[in-house]
Amino acid sequence: MHPQPQIDLSLFQHDENDFAHLSLNDLITARDLFHLELVRRPNVVATAIGRYRIRKGDSWPRAKKKHRGSGVRRLDNSEVRPYSWPCILVFVSRWEAAKAFASHPDQMVPKTLFMPDGSHVPICVIEAPRESATSIEAPDILHPLNNIGPGSPVIASSQGQEYVATVTCLVSDGHTIYALTNRHVTGEAGEVVEALLGGERRRVGVSSEKQLTRLPFSTVYPNFTVQDTFVNLDVGLIEVDDVSQWTTKLRDGRMLGSMADFSSVNLSLALVGCHVRGFGASGGEMLGEIQGLFYRYKTGGGFEYVADIFIGPRNSDTGRGAKATARPFATLPGDSGALWVLEPLSATKANGHPPPQLIPLAVQWGRTVLHSTGKEPAQSYAMATLLSRVCALLEVDPVRDWNVDQPDTWGALGHFSIAARALVALSNTFPKLNQLMKNNLEIISHDDTVLKAGEFTGMGTEAFVPMADVPDFFWKTRVAKQGFDRTFEGGNHFADMDQKGKGGKTLLELTEDDSFIDPDEWETYYDGITDILSGKSVAEARRGLLPFRVWQIFDAMCDFVRDGDAESFVCAAGVLTHYVGDACQPLHISYLHDGDPNRPVTHIFVKGKKAGQSEERPKGQGVHSAYEDGMVFQHRMQILDGLKKVPAVKKSEWISSGREAAKLTIELMRNTFELLPPPDIVETYIKVGKGGKAASDALWSKFGTKTIRAMQDGTHLIAVLWESAWATGGGDGKIKRTSALSQDEAMAIVKPEKFLPSMSIGSVGKILRK
Repeated sequence: MHPQPQIDLSLFQHDENDFAHLSLNDLITARDLFHLELVRRPNVVATAIGRYRIRKGDSWPRAKKKHRGSGVRRLDNSEVRPYSWPCILVFVSRWEAAKAFASHPDQMVPKTLFMPDGSHVPICVIEAPRESATSIEAPDILHPLNNIGPGSPVIASSQGQEYVATVTCLVSDGHTIYALTNRHVTGEAGEVVEALLGGERRRVGVSSEKQLTRLPFSTVYPNFTVQDTFVNLDVGLIEVDDVSQWTTKLRDGRMLGSMADFSSVNLSLALVGCHVRGFGASGGEMLGEIQGLFYRYKTGGGFEYVADIFIGPRNSDTGRGAKATARPFATLPGDSGALWVLEPLSATKANGHPPPQLIPLAVQWGRTVLHSTGKEPAQSYAMATLLSRVCALLEVDPVRDWNVDQPDTWGALGHFSIAARALVALSNTFPKLNQLMKNNLEIISHDDTVLKAGEFTGMGTEAFVPMADVPDFFWKTRVAKQGFDRTFEGGNHFADMDQKGKGGKTLLELTEDDSFIDPDEWETYYDGITDILSGKSVAEARRGLLPFRVWQIFDAMCDFVRDGDAESFVCAAGVLTHYVGDACQPLHISYLHDGDPNRPVTHIFVKGKKAGQSEERPKGQGVHSAYEDGMVFQHRMQILDGLKKVPAVKKSEWISSGREAAKLTIELMRNTFELLPPPDIVETYIKVGKGGKAASDALWSKFGTKTIRAMQDGTHLIAVLWESAWATGGGDGKIKRTSALSQDEAMAIVKPEKFLPSMSIGSVGKILRK
């Protein structure tokens, strides 16, 4: 049995509370007995079990000056107070004063229900008309980088439509780990579920046979006697393909506490008014309050449908006379599946200790939007099912400690490490350059403390992104979320140097002739090859131009130095580190970047709507993240130490043109292939047979030392290019500033598309300096 959350029943059991004796069962029985009578009254649209809501302007019981309003009561102008008594909440589409029923008193919602046993059950009437249409739209959904967990979005397709849902949490039946979310998104058993990871859409699992739609109220809560009523559950499980991609921690790194284990035996009205937090893919972190239990939201075919919990905005603190403190609350499309947790009394750090763990309570399956008066926008409310009931019915338990030490960095560690260590390789020829780059270390990358911890901020959603990862998390389409992504950025990050063209030669072979280091020649090469799996010509987005991106940036750096523009030089130099970092990573410069497409693995669907259909994936898919992310992160200490040993730049290595920079980049790529043959990396991953730590350890055992050597080569080349641009532009005489840029200065420079514009292979030749 899981420990119970500490809820004080005495909050609403006061001397002035005449109905404190009423239990949850009393209210459920009363509503069931009189429900038909209630819903036949004009304007009644829904009912729920709750605690009496007091108008915010009303006086408190022992106040010297009494005031009791009689006007319309809405959810937004009323609140649950400590002395609020048990009641039935009746929602009406339009508030009517008592005098409006003078001629038809039988149509008025009664203030009290009189039970056969002589007890009285109060009714609280609330104006809450439903919105038939709403302007509330989901914002851009924030997709994870490499860790899928509570609050992350998953994608499923059905009948030509795509559906997005939120992952509630990970659960297990003791043998298999599943991701729990909404069944209306996962669909029938065997349906493929996908996610965007680091901007790439990937399959992450298939929907399981274990799922719930609706069940009779008496089945879910056998201690309560209710007729002709269903509890909506709408829960599905995803059998995950690779558990190494999943984590149980929240986006901000917090871990979940033990689940609140409620049933019909211990479910309490004390939940009403409790503060809760939701974690949705669209709404983000939502601060809510439980407004009612067993919200009866629909009638059809002689049956009623209820939601366990009805959640809305926080109206006030629980203290006497407290003022409203909540931020705006909204649950949006895409939040289906959101995890709702009970919030501890203190949800923030205190005295240096971490905040208390959050208590998983419920899984959201839908929302309703209620009209607001005046100019206020419509308000959305969440409908959710108790997680403990879901887990009991599916015979699973929440998993609380899976991959909690794996940060959501998506390959950033390698880029940041190379960028930071480039300072080591600078010679002493240009002290002003050295000082400028040293002072701007944290604009370009991070210091060693942060690198060793591996916990980075500014990764695609923050106001500041370090320059070394601006290309990924500020410019790259589908990854960047600040609105500055660029259409042609993707192709600048790679080049499949080992793929054979029409004449049977690869780019590695063709570029041995310097005349082939020309974008027009590469465009002709791409025209002559086809995508291995699809059989179609290579799309523009898959025509890599990495060496030409280095060419372009080097020439721009020389110009910035000549112009005395230290600020733009620092930003360009920092951005350059990303592309050179890509050039010394074997799976960024090979057609085997995420498995072997020449050995496709056929998956045949045996269940669901796609039964009998098949899809092909490269054998060894998953190797990219296992090598560049998992392996590099787990062995970051050895890598950081190894990059301290990068040799300093020699004057004889300086160059003066972008074309020479592209040639050096290709030489770096060629050396990387010799050190780290991509076929060997893929084969090692395939032999392990699974991802996670086992794959990372196997890859490190065989390629760790050589990976460090390749990264040392890349780090050295960055220092060569920095010094060369400084020398070519006359930096000692032109650059005056050596102080650090502010974060705002740096981001203002990289925002405009005219700053180092992202080009395709077909257009980059127009801007390169020949």
